[in-house]
Amino acid sequence: MRPSSRRIVVLTVAAVLVGVTQPACSKEPPAAKAPEADEHRGHGYTALVDDGHVVNGKRMLEMSVTEKGFEPSSVVLLQKNQPVTLLVTRRTEATCATSLVMADQGINEKLPLNTLVEIAFTPRQSGMLHYGCPTGETTGRFFVQ
Repeated sequence: MRPSSRRIVVLTVAAVLVGVTQPACSKEPPAAKAPEADEHRGHGYTALVDDGHVVNGKRMLEMSVTEKGFEPSSVVLLQKNQPVTLLVTRRTEATCATSLVMADQGINEKLPLNTLVEIAFTPRQSGMLHYGCPTGETTGRFFVQ
């Protein structure tokens, strides 16, 4: 092998090794990924996402209302009898979700544009907890364990 060809091979191998090892040196942890739907979970399955954080025993969950609807749009996992505070901001005029209605919890809160609204409740029963806009066109769900 000629010296110039050998140099190209060595540089190529070095570049590949740097490319392979570089992600392992990253300081950021890999992003958590929700499980994918599969044939065992059935049609319409939505992955459960454990979002938010607990502060003084209360679950704090940030949500937005966008052109896509309520976000996060995945079904969020909540714990029975654990107080929850939703921190909701409506970020668009182009939505029917000018209020958040959660009939099972007796909640009907107005969502002014670009204003953070705190909605506190404590889920008392296990199962799906539905919420949405006043017309029922834009909806979301929590799963309570």
